[in-house]
Amino acid sequence: MPVPRIRVVPTGSGARAVQVIWHYRDNRPVLDHLGSAHTVEDLALLKARAQRLIDERQPALAIDPDAVGSAMTGSPQAPLAIVGERAGYLIDAIQAVYQRLGFVAATDGDEVFEHLVMARIVHPGSTLDSIETLAEIGISSASYATIKRRLPVYATPGFQDRLTRACATRAGIGPGVLVLYDVTTLYFETDTADELRIPGYSKERRLEPQITVGLLSDQTGFPLAVAAFEGNKSEKLTMIPMIEQLQRTYDLTQVTVVADAGMFSAANKQAIVDAGLGYILGTRHSQVPYPILRWRREHPEVDYVDGQVWTFKDRTGRGPEGIPHTVTYYQYSADRARRSRKGIAEQVRKAEDAVAGKTAVKRNRYVDLHRPTKTVNYELAEKNTALAGIKGYETNLVDLDAPTVINAYRQLLLIEKAFRMSKSDLKARPVYHRTKDSIDAHLTIVMAAMAVGHELEHHTGLSLRRLIRTLKRYRTFEVNVNGHTVHAATPLPPDVQNLIQQIAET
Repeated sequence: MPVPRIRVVPTGSGARAVQVIWHYRDNRPVLDHLGSAHTVEDLALLKARAQRLIDERQPALAIDPDAVGSAMTGSPQAPLAIVGERAGYLIDAIQAVYQRLGFVAATDGDEVFEHLVMARIVHPGSTLDSIETLAEIGISSASYATIKRRLPVYATPGFQDRLTRACATRAGIGPGVLVLYDVTTLYFETDTADELRIPGYSKERRLEPQITVGLLSDQTGFPLAVAAFEGNKSEKLTMIPMIEQLQRTYDLTQVTVVADAGMFSAANKQAIVDAGLGYILGTRHSQVPYPILRWRREHPEVDYVDGQVWTFKDRTGRGPEGIPHTVTYYQYSADRARRSRKGIAEQVRKAEDAVAGKTAVKRNRYVDLHRPTKTVNYELAEKNTALAGIKGYETNLVDLDAPTVINAYRQLLLIEKAFRMSKSDLKARPVYHRTKDSIDAHLTIVMAAMAVGHELEHHTGLSLRRLIRTLKRYRTFEVNVNGHTVHAATPLPPDVQNLIQQIAET
């Protein structure tokens, strides 16, 4: 019995007609016409309606219980043939979020890009790995040659801008937006450098050529834009170009940048101020800040209270009554202090062992090598102990109170999580591409996958890795029974049904 299929054909008006071909008679198709789509959203809806129609018209099998044989039920020696298998629930979940984010419209229904995003979410790898991943979950991928031809399109500014606009629409970008910024480095499995892939500072102390990647996120950690820079470019020099591009794209004037202190050089900070933008950053201090010293003198017998805040308003050059340039809030955390003191005590113990000759001198900040004989730098340990638990937060938005500033900075954990996802769950590195167009296309795919993954995590409460592992187990099948194709599925337990419902209802 012929298997029905969905056909999409162009119409004279420029639309796309969706049809279900049931079978052929005299070499002419017997079909149902479902309608014509003028947008990618309409096309997706019509294709879904066509699939439902096919499912509803699957023939019921007339099975005589007294005449059931191996031809109808199969046997261990001659099992029934499975003619199709797919991770249908997983595919449907990813596609639902992908479409809800507006990526179908933003990419003009580019199926190759959608499949590459899906493959990166399910099991990140090279382009060839992506084809195998898609086949494993039941999707027929484009050929390797076709994918290679499409990659330069995904690196074009127009394609990237449309995706960024879709992300910004989801994030509700507008005046006064709060954006988080962080960078990472991606290394390459090669010894040959070029204009983009250049050896540079690596936190992992790697010597391979690398690129520096900047990521802008909204205050929930949802990605907005990603960009690649030369591998030896300072992290401090990557932020301003990305923010300026974001401003130009969305005509934004009031933007507040939240970043770690390492992102803000003096020039960066001045450029932010000159552009009329706000900033919130964590500060570093080598001495106990003045407002805390003053409080300590006034309360010599009182211990810090968890969550206690001190305020310093910088009125430099404006007189005591002038409007401050910046405000810095210092907060004490008992948990942070406990962890810091524990680390200091451990490092001092190791320094004492090293000075006593019990262990070799390795990297230890509390071993003083500048004196005639190695000594333990107890003065530095005491100074750092006095600073344990104290964190500073500086902003030029002087009207914001301490809780608002501190909570905004803590959202950086979300963008750090996004980067961890891109490195581990999404494995943005090592990168298998070598040309700039392919690298930019790779990052475009990674950003789209991060966005879909962020939404899946947000609406299910599960990590992306666990969600993929859970849904991937439940498959849908097409089984050949005596010439008939029967659809079957792995039964879903209630908790998985709830997950699928949560994704569908968002």
